[in-house]
Amino acid sequence: SGRFDRGLLFQVTKAGYPESHVFGTIHVGDPRVLALPKPVTDAFEKSRGLVIEVILDAGGLAAFSTHMLLEPGKTLPTEIGQPLFERAAPLLERYAIPREGALRLRPWVVFTTLNLPPPSDLVALDLELMHKAQESGKAVQGLESVEEQAAALGGLPLNDQIALLNDAVCHYDAIQLEVAGLLRAYLDRDLGMLMALAERYQASGQDRYSRLMDSLLWKRNRLMVERMAPRLAEGSSFIAIGALHLAGERGVLALLEGLGYRVSRVY
Repeated sequence: SGRFDRGLLFQVTKAGYPESHVFGTIHVGDPRVLALPKPVTDAFEKSRGLVIEVILDAGGLAAFSTHMLLEPGKTLPTEIGQPLFERAAPLLERYAIPREGALRLRPWVVFTTLNLPPPSDLVALDLELMHKAQESGKAVQGLESVEEQAAALGGLPLNDQIALLNDAVCHYDAIQLEVAGLLRAYLDRDLGMLMALAERYQASGQDRYSRLMDSLLWKRNRLMVERMAPRLAEGSSFIAIGALHLAGERGVLALLEGLGYRVSRVY
C-alpha cells in the first residue's frame, strides 16, 4: 500500500503545458487486456502522438534479435552447462523455439522467455497501440533504444543470468501461476499488488533479484522520466509503458511529481 498503488491511466499536467496521459500496459496478448475501457480509448484518440518504451516494428525486431544471440563460437550449453540446457530446451519448445534455435540464445533471453506465458495469436498491448497509432496517422516515438532494452537484462553478470535461468526452469509451473496472478492484478488495476509480486524474492536476501529490479525498473524509470520531458512539454501525448514502471516511490509517476508535474488518476 502506498502512493500510486491503484489505477492504470493518469493525467499529467504542469503550468503552461497541455495535458498528457501516462498509461500502464502489460506485455501479453490477452483479449481482456486488449479490450480497452472508454477512458483509455478517449485519451488515446484525443492525443497527438503515442510514446512507448521502444519501437518494435519490423526493423526494431530485427535489430533486437541480433542482441539475443551469442557470439560466434559460443553456445547456450557451454554458457550454462549441458544439464541445465537439457531441462530448458523442452520448455522453450512451448514458445516455438526449437532445440537448434535455442543453442544460440543468450541466457537472459531464455529466462525472460520462461517468465512469460506461451505465445497466443494476439499481439501484446504495446504493439496493438503502436499499430492503432500508425493507422490513425499519429506520431510514434520510443523512450529507449533496442540496444538499451537488451542491455537492461544482458548487462547482468553471467552468474546472475544462469541463476535466474535455473530458477525459471526449476519453478516453471509455479511461475506460470504467478503470471496469471500478475494478469489478475493488472485487470484489477492494482499496481500495489503488481509491485508486491514483482518484488517477492527480494525479501529472501537474494541479491541477484535486487540487481535485476535495479536494472529492469529503477534505472529505466529515471531514464524514461528524463526522456518524457520533451513529449510532456509538447502536450497531448499518450505515454504507454509497462504498469510496473508506474508504481511506488521510485516509479515514474512519483518521479514526475518530484519534478513539479501534477499527476491525477483517471482510470
